[in-house]
Amino acid sequence: MRMTVAQLARQVGVSRNTVTNYEAGKTEPTASDLVRFATALGCSINDLLQSDAVASPPKFAFRAHAALKKDYSLLVAARKFLRAYAEIEEITETRLCNRLQRFACDSDGPMNDREIEGLADDLRHNCGLHDSGPENIASVLEGLGVRCLFFDFHSAGLDGISAIQGEMMLTMLTNRQKGIERVIFSGAHELGHLVLHPRLFTAAEDEVEGRRDYEKEANLFAGCFLVPSNELTRIWREDRLHRLPLFDALLLLKRVFHVSISCLLYRVRDLGLATVSYPAFVNEVKSRLGLTGKAKVEDLEPEPLEGKALYRTTRFQTLVRSAFLQDLIGVSKVAELFQVSVEDAHEETAKWLRPGHELVESSAV
Repeated sequence: MRMTVAQLARQVGVSRNTVTNYEAGKTEPTASDLVRFATALGCSINDLLQSDAVASPPKFAFRAHAALKKDYSLLVAARKFLRAYAEIEEITETRLCNRLQRFACDSDGPMNDREIEGLADDLRHNCGLHDSGPENIASVLEGLGVRCLFFDFHSAGLDGISAIQGEMMLTMLTNRQKGIERVIFSGAHELGHLVLHPRLFTAAEDEVEGRRDYEKEANLFAGCFLVPSNELTRIWREDRLHRLPLFDALLLLKRVFHVSISCLLYRVRDLGLATVSYPAFVNEVKSRLGLTGKAKVEDLEPEPLEGKALYRTTRFQTLVRSAFLQDLIGVSKVAELFQVSVEDAHEETAKWLRPGHELVESSAV
């Protein structure tokens, strides 16, 4: 989990030497120590004990600032949700069909833009994004066999994280109430990783000169997936958008595609429909919106999508609720699966027991 011995010792509440002695086999941990180690590492006690049958370790992909890639607590949280998802599927005896496998590429070398766009177009055509809309990105992912959930991990710069462990694929998106366009793009970006890089996810040390730029490839995939070239070009020409100032043209396109204006800028530049630089366009946006000085990315979004526009109820929540209502699990198990306090789980499950209460957006995950 990219933790140092000292970090693990602090999480468990023992000395560094104690951890080193456990690793070297000089001393044995107590049962309570094993529980604390498993909790700190996001694994089960069996994972620590069954040396001959250990499951393949999860591999992660981030859409976040490079510094956040070193935050082991994020990896632990993601690993816990992987385990929770596998457990609730076992409890409810359900399994998500993997429809993404036939689209997976994972070439040995960098892919050219045409190859990436072709894969994005094929997947868009087969997943129903055009009909459901990008606001339903979580449902689109789950329809492809990618388990998805929204989580409240409050770290600056975090947008999304994907994990693969064995045959299980999980994408976690930041539960934003502002900057919905960013969440949508992050979902498509993580999908790009799963399609283009199923066996090799990015890490800070991989992003060096001369190595494959996985983030750039995933960004291009996301742009093509959300805004297909043929449809964008058709609207641009039929509506004579080239006659308008670029800001106004992109705003009209946003009303069609429901994605961020920066995503649209990169798409029209990729297609040779505009040549303005990103910094120059940012200055134009700030001028149009009456902003001065530094501004957050979400503040540079004209006509932002409302928070309620994003469909957030996921299969994970549905399975946990179903298991609870069938008396397969109790409140404490709901708290464990959602990684919330028992008090929060009590509050959430109380809603489920109300007559006529329907499954709506949950703040538990």
